[in-house]
Amino acid sequence: MGEGISAIQQKLNQFLISEFGIDSDGGTRPAKDSWPFVLMPVGRIATGPGDPDVFRFELEEPYFVINIGSPHCYPVAGMTLADLALQFTGASWLAAREPIDLSTSATGLLGVPSIPERREAVTSLVTNTFGTEASFKILECIYLRKEMRYYALVEMSDTHLVHLIGSGIEPVEVGFPMASSWRRLALGVGERLHSGKIK
Repeated sequence: MGEGISAIQQKLNQFLISEFGIDSDGGTRPAKDSWPFVLMPVGRIATGPGDPDVFRFELEEPYFVINIGSPHCYPVAGMTLADLALQFTGASWLAAREPIDLSTSATGLLGVPSIPERREAVTSLVTNTFGTEASFKILECIYLRKEMRYYALVEMSDTHLVHLIGSGIEPVEVGFPMASSWRRLALGVGERLHSGKIK
């Protein structure tokens, strides 16, 4: 039996009190289904029937708050429910493959290239696709330890367009510039999975 939409909204509001540091009268004012935020149901990104698991609310900008396992909160950043679902698909797929980003030193982990080697691998992916004169900035880069593959989000200096590039896939432009680089990378991977371009 599900929690019911009112109970879900109350639980998410309790999470948002902590997430945004909202003054709840010294902790004496409990969250309600409509306080501190009116949470508008958007739909579901989890599979199967049930109450909505994605809600939208307004602060300085619109946000999604999601009730899947543990609560998650993201700025809408121009995304639709379908975009958010693709983001979660991509993030879940990546997480299952032991992703290591460029800010993580993996010294001592068997088979993981050094940070300079990972940067060089991304540079090779870009120059093989866009030419040796291509100038770019790495926004996000991960090495999938289980598959020994790279996926990166790069911004081309001449056009300022952002592309997902990766081992064995054609580059694809990724929109949503107001979203974080990690979300955009996950979304791009989710789109490639959905279209069958990544197995």
